[in-house]
Amino acid sequence: MAHSDDQGHSPIPILTTAIDGESTEVPVLTSTLDPEPVPLMAEPVLTDPVVPAAGGLSEAQLLALRSRLTVLTRDLAERLIEETLAELEMALAEKVSARLRDQLPEMLERALRDHLDPLD
Repeated sequence: MAHSDDQGHSPIPILTTAIDGESTEVPVLTSTLDPEPVPLMAEPVLTDPVVPAAGGLSEAQLLALRSRLTVLTRDLAERLIEETLAELEMALAEKVSARLRDQLPEMLERALRDHLDPLD
């Protein structure tokens, strides 16, 4: 494992598991690289999809990783929304039940009195 230089830069993680879009295996960080200064470019440079990019992944692998992260994020968001809606539904049902329990006896009594009282 390489060490960071004296300038205090944090090391860059290296993923050693291949990303193939079909795999459910989680990539594991096994080592790090020392960061190197990145020169600023005036214009973006298009890279060959089969040539590894700066992080050691090819453009195709980065695209697969981005797609997988998008799917996982969307699935998580949907699951959280469903759980939240279920919790809200339960809370609302409890509130309605409590209001019925509090108000229904009085409403029934009033309706019965109005209906059963003899007319003058």
